[in-house]
Amino acid sequence: MVWAYVEGFQLATSVYGIITFGFYGLLLAVHVLIQSFFAFIEHRRMRAYKEPCTFNKTIGFTISAYQEDPIYLRECLNSIRALKYPPELLRIIMVVDGNSNDDKYMMEMFREVFADQDPGCYVWKNNYHTWDPTQVQDVEMAAEMGPGGDADYVIGEDPQRKAVERLIQSKKCVCIMQKWGGKREVMYTAFKALGSSVDYIQVCDSDTKLDPLATMELCKVLESNPKYGAVGGDVMILNQKESFISFMSSLRYWMAFNIERACQSFFNCVSCISGPLGLYRNDILQQFLESWYNQKFLGTHCTFGDDRHLTNRMLSMGYATKYTARSKCYTETPSQFLRWLNQQIRWTKSYFREWLYNAMWWHKHHLWMTYESIVSGIFPFFVTCHHHPAVLDWHTVGHPLGPVLHPTDRAGESCFCLHPAQRHSDGVYVSVLGSVHDQLVAC
Repeated sequence: MVWAYVEGFQLATSVYGIITFGFYGLLLAVHVLIQSFFAFIEHRRMRAYKEPCTFNKTIGFTISAYQEDPIYLRECLNSIRALKYPPELLRIIMVVDGNSNDDKYMMEMFREVFADQDPGCYVWKNNYHTWDPTQVQDVEMAAEMGPGGDADYVIGEDPQRKAVERLIQSKKCVCIMQKWGGKREVMYTAFKALGSSVDYIQVCDSDTKLDPLATMELCKVLESNPKYGAVGGDVMILNQKESFISFMSSLRYWMAFNIERACQSFFNCVSCISGPLGLYRNDILQQFLESWYNQKFLGTHCTFGDDRHLTNRMLSMGYATKYTARSKCYTETPSQFLRWLNQQIRWTKSYFREWLYNAMWWHKHHLWMTYESIVSGIFPFFVTCHHHPAVLDWHTVGHPLGPVLHPTDRAGESCFCLHPAQRHSDGVYVSVLGSVHDQLVAC
């Protein structure tokens, strides 16, 4: 098998060798067919589940916002208002990553959309991890605590943090603007401030438009089995007609969710609960909240791959992760090449970092998780070594620059396709292969 791959054994080829079907293509085709089979069974299983939602679980609905397009943000907030879930069981918290005047339009829009819910809005000068007690003046501290003081205040703590937590604990709809710190910091604020006050926590991005039944369908899955720790829904593209890139992304999203994640769900091991639409058991999430936030890789604090690592933490606890196509949402995707490329590089980096972490918990879950991780994590390196001239010259997969060249190689092949591969005319093949791998790994 290895010989056939290394030697480039061809099962079929066109007259001029422009299009070929080799051993790797055969393996990939069989893999997709197996995924499709189990995905089909899982879809039927989800459709056959008829138990109604109990509507007795409280949900902390968290929205992560950062310099969002006003049109997308308004659609997001209006779709949350239209959810078919009892409003008295929902706590809606939008945390804005930034507290400057340029960010205030998001808070004003939140206040406008939820005006009848008596929303609480607060501008936090810091966040949970930027408070420096040595820089605080007594006058500022007294102003934050109010004339009556604060019996819970401890010297060295940020008085505004207490105000944020009290607001989130007492109001149904809250918008917090805080000092910039990235998406993980934003998510941490909502999770930490909610504490144990809700049963489930739902995550959502500010460019996401939810189906009215989205929350209810997610809730039904978690209620069906106490061993289910998290569940994700079907994410579709909101702006698929904006450009060719966004259209191709919409096709990729369909494959990623309706085939790959559905197949993983059959074996109770979905690898990533996507940020636009996911629901977690709060009591479990609170147990690994600090370790999730403080994740480090090679001594550096991790600032992306938040959703995948959140899913990995749930899997590490031995809980199953699920997917249901009955819960749906639409989200914006990059329509310009450079923005899309940056997204793919960021996702690919986090994928391989999380692959190493995920490997430690293969023994806790179905063998399929091990198999699929190996297929999606190892095969791209074989393709890189097979087609990249620089790697071919080194005659080794384990060269120190291999992992660095890998994402660049895939991106370059999928976009430019200018170099011949192994001195014959398989430019079209390389282009398609690079695109396939870029999408297989990234999502």
